[in-house]
Amino acid sequence: MRTGALLSGQVRLAQRSFWRNPESAFFSFAMPLGVLLIFGATSPNNPIPGRTDVRMLTLFVPGILAFAVVVIAYGNLAATLALQRADGVLKRVRATPLDPAVYLGGQLMSVLLTTLVIAASTVALGGAVFGVLPRAVALPQLALTLAFGIVCFAALGIAISAAIPTADSAGAVTNGTYLPLAMVSGMFSAQLHLPHAVDTVVSAFPLKALADGLRWSYDPARHGMPMAALLVLAIWSVFGVGLARRFFRWEP
Repeated sequence: MRTGALLSGQVRLAQRSFWRNPESAFFSFAMPLGVLLIFGATSPNNPIPGRTDVRMLTLFVPGILAFAVVVIAYGNLAATLALQRADGVLKRVRATPLDPAVYLGGQLMSVLLTTLVIAASTVALGGAVFGVLPRAVALPQLALTLAFGIVCFAALGIAISAAIPTADSAGAVTNGTYLPLAMVSGMFSAQLHLPHAVDTVVSAFPLKALADGLRWSYDPARHGMPMAALLVLAIWSVFGVGLARRFFRWEP
């Protein structure tokens, strides 16, 4: 059977597994949309302090978009691989004629599809409910930042899955490694002000880079490409791929 057909089959299996798991689908898909609706509905849509050309919700929506990408491409992928390793699924895959690269590729393609769906849903919901949409001229920047973000967090998700010792600890490890950083990275508030030293450290992490890069496409004062954000995401992508190649395990 051709590699393309095998890969397509693995993508379908991974998608069915994701959507048939209510807990996984809810926390990975419905949670970011729920956060957008709840926080957006209860937050005052005042102009950003010191500016008159942009309101708070305009920069809040892309922050939640960044959060959704991290939840799917990092948290869900890492937990899925850790659970499959603990259950012996990955070990059994290695014992079949299926190329392990095809199996892992199917998981990554499934994550890509799910991330694109949640991204489109977040953008559409922000526009329909709050009237907030990315600038039309900045759609290429939005697409490029999304691509860099998905690759970066998928690589980091595969890498961190190797550090999850048991199936029971999968949720604790994944949530514990991104939720605190998401809070201090301004994903839930574009007006978060941190001490300069703390902000410098947080800016070196990919969560803030992704949020800043996506806000670039919504902010009317931004032009060109968010090069600083893309550079941080690219560096962490290389780092994640290196860690994944070195430490990823197929056996418990």
